[in-house]
Amino acid sequence: MLYGSIPAGGLGTRLQPIGFSKELAPVNGRAVIEYLIERLLLAGVDKIFINTAEDKTDLIRYLSTKSIYKDNLIYLVRERRGLLDGIVKPAEFLRSDDELFFGLPDTIWYPATAYQKVRAQKGNLVLGLFDTGTPERFDSVVTDSNNKILSIDVKVAHPKTKWTWAIGKLKVGIVPELVRLAQAQTGTPLFGSAMHAYSIASPSFGVKIEDSSCLDIGEPRDYRIAEQFVHDHAQ
Repeated sequence: MLYGSIPAGGLGTRLQPIGFSKELAPVNGRAVIEYLIERLLLAGVDKIFINTAEDKTDLIRYLSTKSIYKDNLIYLVRERRGLLDGIVKPAEFLRSDDELFFGLPDTIWYPATAYQKVRAQKGNLVLGLFDTGTPERFDSVVTDSNNKILSIDVKVAHPKTKWTWAIGKLKVGIVPELVRLAQAQTGTPLFGSAMHAYSIASPSFGVKIEDSSCLDIGEPRDYRIAEQFVHDHAQ
């Protein structure tokens, strides 16, 4: 079975004060998280976990009562434990051969059909790679000619490639190993570093989304251009 997983428990401190959860930031008449939900549905993923925190009642209220996608959503309320936990939390309710499709709720990207390319690539861990124009701000991913991941560098000053991941899928069965690799890190466990360690040990893949664009609205300067970004790419 295919499931979606959206980590939506963050405080959004970079974007505050906006007075509400960052996932509800309006962009062209809709909450920014709904762009990701729409794209998951386009790929045939119709059961989507929203992994959030108990103080984000505005997000839960909106998605469960006002969003046109409300019938496709399942809510997991948890303590804040970082991005990795936010993505893999649904695994405890699923089978090992189920697939979790994930993405970030404060990003908007094109083409809207990019998840289809991720779905088509076989592998226990597959990332969808976008050209953001600013790879140093994200996790840059180096692949070979067969899409095999060679390295994932987390926010390095001089990345080896322009390609950064924004979406992906993973088999539920690899979640314990990802968690183990994250816990083995010193300092704050990072999802990108855990994926890097996993890809070194086990074949993992990155699919380049050609002619792509991706905007993270997590900072005010990017949020200010979000509506124009959508207007320019949704033609």
